Amino acid sequence: MLEWIGNVLGEAIPNNVSYEDYLKDGVVLCNLINKIAPGSVKKIQTKGSNFQLMENIQRFQAAIKKYGVPEEEIFQTADLFERRNIPQVTLCLYALARI
Repeated sequence: MLEWIGNVLGEAIPNNVSYEDYLKDGVVLCNLINKIAPGSVKKIQTKGSNFQLMENIQRFQAAIKKYGVPEEEIFQTADLFERRNIPQVTLCLYALARI
């Protein structure tokens, strides 16, 4: 999955960071959907409180829903941010890749 993200973004994935940590703040996810569907996420918080970073994830979720990812395949914010259900995050990204 990280390889696909790197290919879409056109950048190397840092190998000194875990999958969960790489995606956790939502910045990569927002950049990903903006690359696939330009302008999908207008505001991306690159730093700030946990609440502000969770907003990135929520913006990503709204954008991929609009893009056509079925709602039942979209993970909950806590699934990623609090690492409650990382497999669901991966399933969601596979659903996005399929479209």
